[in-house]
Amino acid sequence: MVIKTPKIYISEADAIKFAGKYIKKFSKNPLIVGSKKALEVTLFDLKKTLAENGISSENIDTFSGFPSENKFDYYVGLVKKFNADALIAVGGGRVLDTIKATGDLLDIPVITIPTIAATCAAWAGLTIQYDDEGSYVSIRPLKKAPELVIADTKIILSAPKRYLFAGVVDTFAKFYEIRPSLAHEKNSINLDIAFYASKIAYKKLEENVFKAIYDSENDVYGQAAKDVVDAIIYLAGFAGSFQTNTGYYSFAHPFYHISARFPSTRHKLHGEKVAYGILAQLFLEEKTRDEIEDVINIFEKYNNVFTLKDIGLDRENTNQLHALAGDIKASFDYVSWSEDAIVEALKEIDILVTKLGKRG
Repeated sequence: MVIKTPKIYISEADAIKFAGKYIKKFSKNPLIVGSKKALEVTLFDLKKTLAENGISSENIDTFSGFPSENKFDYYVGLVKKFNADALIAVGGGRVLDTIKATGDLLDIPVITIPTIAATCAAWAGLTIQYDDEGSYVSIRPLKKAPELVIADTKIILSAPKRYLFAGVVDTFAKFYEIRPSLAHEKNSINLDIAFYASKIAYKKLEENVFKAIYDSENDVYGQAAKDVVDAIIYLAGFAGSFQTNTGYYSFAHPFYHISARFPSTRHKLHGEKVAYGILAQLFLEEKTRDEIEDVINIFEKYNNVFTLKDIGLDRENTNQLHALAGDIKASFDYVSWSEDAIVEALKEIDILVTKLGKRG
């Protein structure tokens, strides 16, 4: 078993303002990479704390695009150009995954500063690799997780709630995806740990999300905000930190990955497509309609109930759905359900959501 976790994880309001005292443990001359919006939110405070700790902030690049081989090569070149000794990634999953893979190629430290909590990418010791257009290529395991994660709860809770809600459901997915695996791997300690971590995360989110939002609207970023951010980044990331040959017998994330190969779906966030994948997985697991409706009602609170049309797919286009299902089967050998069963699940969830009138 390989355990991949950050050396240091910090989550509190205004953490960006004192980040330098931790960054200096890993770097004196970093390359800072962030999306335009993320840098607008963080760069003033980040540069100030770096200067206070004797760290250069001269090397900055604005990120756009996807975590692709070409992007990795581009940032490898920039690191060499600036003689950078570490990478600081600021933003959401695309930039974090790109910079993690770049750091892995160069074997230099990576520091992640998430500005949204839409996934656990800031923690995870892997990168989801795409091509330059945004089609899923593969899951790229990394030698290690980022050295340092700085999650400023004030910045994260101030971001549009759509990102937070997508992160909530993506965290719920850990519970739904690990649960069926327990029946296949009954003596797997790492699955037990991951499952109980996912249960804690689920509970923390259900108890705290709307309190954290209410508090943030009143400029309060206390324990509720910390519990929410920790559930999405730390606990969800932790659940995937114990890596063995054990595979998850799941469908939700394979559905997300392969649906990204359809350009019509790329307006939806990671967690939003995972949400549909969870419901389809419950149908494939032959859960009762009542149980599936209960999950739909939970997801509805977070604006994450969708039809296939909402996602960018077409229930009436059987060829499209079979192509999607076939690609899932070909790309993820642990997806045991047949192509026909997958297509049926996708259609039946669409019908159920439409009938219930539930929409994200």
